Amino acid sequence: MKCKHAVIATMLSLILASGSLAFAGGTNDTPKSALPAPDYAKAESWLAYPGRPSRADDTPAGRDYGSASQKNTVDVFFIHPTTFMSFFSANARYDEPGPTETRLENGVLRFQASVFNACCRIFAPHYRQATLTKITSVSPAGTVAAELAYSDVLRAFDYYIAHENKGRPFIIASHSQGSTHAIRLLQERVIGTPLFKKMVAAYVIGGSLPRAIEEKGLPICRAETMTNCVVTWNTVSEGKDDVRRKEKSVVWWDGRYQPMAGRPMVCVNPLTWTIGGVAEASANPGSVYSDGIGKPIPAPLPHVTGAACKDMLLHVTIAPDARRHFSDMLSLFGIYHDFDYGLFYVSLRHNVAVRIRTFLISPRV
Repeated sequence: MKCKHAVIATMLSLILASGSLAFAGGTNDTPKSALPAPDYAKAESWLAYPGRPSRADDTPAGRDYGSASQKNTVDVFFIHPTTFMSFFSANARYDEPGPTETRLENGVLRFQASVFNACCRIFAPHYRQATLTKITSVSPAGTVAAELAYSDVLRAFDYYIAHENKGRPFIIASHSQGSTHAIRLLQERVIGTPLFKKMVAAYVIGGSLPRAIEEKGLPICRAETMTNCVVTWNTVSEGKDDVRRKEKSVVWWDGRYQPMAGRPMVCVNPLTWTIGGVAEASANPGSVYSDGIGKPIPAPLPHVTGAACKDMLLHVTIAPDARRHFSDMLSLFGIYHDFDYGLFYVSLRHNVAVRIRTFLISPRV
C-alpha cells in the first residue's frame, strides 16, 4: 500500500511541477534517431496553417467573433503546451497520435490558439515536444529533451520568417512548455534584431519569465495599448502559492537551461494589462470552457473571476456556479494553470485587437 501511495504522490508531484494540458499516454522509450524531424515546408508539419481548416478556427457561441482570413495583416506564431506524458519517453513524435493529438486539436487549438483567429493568420508548428517528466527537469536528460523540442520550434520560426512572413507584423504566443521555448526564441531571434520592430507583442502565458528580461532589451507590457513588449501570468486560487513555479521551473537564461531559483517573475494582469494590479470580476468580459470533445465552444461566461497579481502570481476567485467548468487535477491544489487562457479568453481577444490597432497606427521604423 505504501508503494502505491508513493507512485500516486510521484505522479501528482510531476503534474504540479509542470501544469500542462497533459496526461496523454506515451510510447515506449524511443531513440531520438527514430523520431523523424518535421519538414516545415510541408503543411502537415503544422498544427495550424493559413488556408487550411483547423480547430483554431473555432469561436465561442453566442455572437459573431469573426474568423481569420488571408487578408489579415498580422500573423501569430503559436507554440503549443505539453500534451504528451510518458515515464518512458523523452520526446514525442511531432505527429504523435492518440490522446496527444486529441488534446492538441480539441484543447489547445480550440481554447488557446483560437484567441487569435479574428486578428491573425495562425502558424502553429508541430514539434517533438519534451515529455512532462523531462521539460520540468534541469538535468542532462531534461536538457537533451528540451534542446530537441526547441530545435524544431526554432526551425519552424526560421522557416516562417524566411518563407511566410514577407515583412508582416507578427505576434509570438504560447503556453506552458511552449512558453519555455518562446522565452528562449525571443532571446535568440527577436531581442536586439530587426525582427523586434515587427513584433506587435509576445504572449508567453503560463511561463516563468524573469523580470530581468527588460535588462536584455524586451519591455514588459505596462498598458493595454503598449506594443513591442511581453505579457505573461500564472494563475492560482486566491491565497495559494506555487513554489515549484517560482523555484524549480525551467527557463533558458544566460545561455543555458536553469531553474528559476526565486528570481523575480513577471505577472501582467489580463484584466488591467498592467504589471500587478487588481480587477474585480465585473471587469472580466468572458471566460470559456469545454463542454466536451467535439462539442461547440459554449458562449463565454461573464464575470467568472477577477484577477490580482500578488507575489508574482495571478490570484483568482472563481464564482461558485462556474467552478465545475474550471476544474481539473491541478485545480484541486489551487493551481489554475490549464485555464490561463480560458479564464480570460474574451479579454485576451480584445487586447490582441487593441495592440494590433495601436501598432498599425504607429509601428516602429
